[in-house]
Amino acid sequence: MVIAPNTSIDQFLTEIMPKVATEMLQNSNAPKELGGTQITMVVEVNGKSYGFKVKDGKDIETCGDIANAMLRLKISEADLKKMIETNNLDMLLGMQKDLTRARYNALSSLKGSFIAKLKNDDGSEFTIEAILNGATSPQSIFRMTTKDSAALMKKETNPVNLFMSGAMKIEGDMSFAMATQPLFT
Repeated sequence: MVIAPNTSIDQFLTEIMPKVATEMLQNSNAPKELGGTQITMVVEVNGKSYGFKVKDGKDIETCGDIANAMLRLKISEADLKKMIETNNLDMLLGMQKDLTRARYNALSSLKGSFIAKLKNDDGSEFTIEAILNGATSPQSIFRMTTKDSAALMKKETNPVNLFMSGAMKIEGDMSFAMATQPLFT
């Protein structure tokens, strides 16, 4: 999906992202696999929070901040604006794709955080911090290109292939980094 480069952050997070996520969920097995569950996620942009609740793998409710969200993504306004302008949104939009019971179980049980540092072709970098279930420790840092992160979220590759080929560098707690694999596979 191509997002207009002049899309505002508010429009992206309150209209486009919920719409795209709803379409992805409707075209997946999520409603069958995730009956009786609720996934909570917050995208925090320079301190402003956009909350999302996915109930039964199909219904998305938007709201403000959610205390103890299963997933809290922190990103700067400058990085998110550039991600929208360059249509590099796979890391944000890809989480809803193929939402499975295994991904739900990982989101429910993992505690810690990781920082994704995504390098662009022009040498600039996007930084996204993901905090799982309110825990900032242990922590891992994943470094890769935006092109590789897009391929990862589109399931054109997997974390093991990226790591073994040297396309993904991991720093910090390696055990925690390995435990996050179900979020991307």
